[in-house]
Amino acid sequence: MRFIIPILCIVFLMGCGGGAKPPSWYGKDTQDSAYLIGFGSASKLESAKARALNDISSQLSVQVSSQFKTQTQRQDSNITHKASSDIQLDVAAMELSDVQYTKSEFENGQHYVQAKILKSALISQFQNKFNNTYNTLNVVSLSKCKILSAKDKLRLENALNELWLYSQLLQTLEKQTRSLDNLESLLSANMPLPAAKLVIRSNVDSARIYNDLAKELGEFYTIQNDAAHTLYAEVRAIQSAKGVKIDVLFSILDCRNNPIFNTNVSEETNKGFEFATKRVSVQLYKKMQEWIEN
Repeated sequence: MRFIIPILCIVFLMGCGGGAKPPSWYGKDTQDSAYLIGFGSASKLESAKARALNDISSQLSVQVSSQFKTQTQRQDSNITHKASSDIQLDVAAMELSDVQYTKSEFENGQHYVQAKILKSALISQFQNKFNNTYNTLNVVSLSKCKILSAKDKLRLENALNELWLYSQLLQTLEKQTRSLDNLESLLSANMPLPAAKLVIRSNVDSARIYNDLAKELGEFYTIQNDAAHTLYAEVRAIQSAKGVKIDVLFSILDCRNNPIFNTNVSEETNKGFEFATKRVSVQLYKKMQEWIEN
């Protein structure tokens, strides 16, 4: 018996030592001039395919992050793109197409998959995304005034983040895009908020009205007396035995005095003038927010 036990132990260790091994091709030959190659494994075939796509996505993310770290910031510190640690490429959002699953095996309860995507197909996709985003900005119209509206500033900021990402993706695939320098300079001139002067015409003392409106509008603009853009408010207040009513006609004028936003708000209350001015100011804030975000 003394000889049987060691032999059984050896057999047991040989049978259980190490986990299930993937196929010999799995994770190999990842360098290809025409394709990006990814690998995935899972108990379900669809999950293995999804992981293979995620592997390709991760390769792009790493390359974009690496480029981010080596780039010097060309504008002042107000311009910030997504930090390298935040760059995550959503495979579904990228709508990766023309995927080829060139190898697939099932061993020991696991599906092993190799996926390939033509680099030329990715270049075409990313170029289309870049060009569509760039064209929606209408750069000629956007650049007529150095100072933007709050709406255009947010639109430019969001578009630049997307343009920058697709520009970096194309660079990882050795394809250049048009320069973003002019757009980055325009955004820099409007950071952290675009400037505008607040002008109020009122039939009553406007100090209280000015302060309340300036507080709410200051969420969207830096209020400056010499700014090229104008926040113009016509205020009419009527007081009676029943209380007070305040009507505000509001417009935003660009650097050429062209109106780019018009609205009106009103408040009628028996709670006093100060309450009414705060209420119309908050209403105006909500109207501005809705305009900017839509």
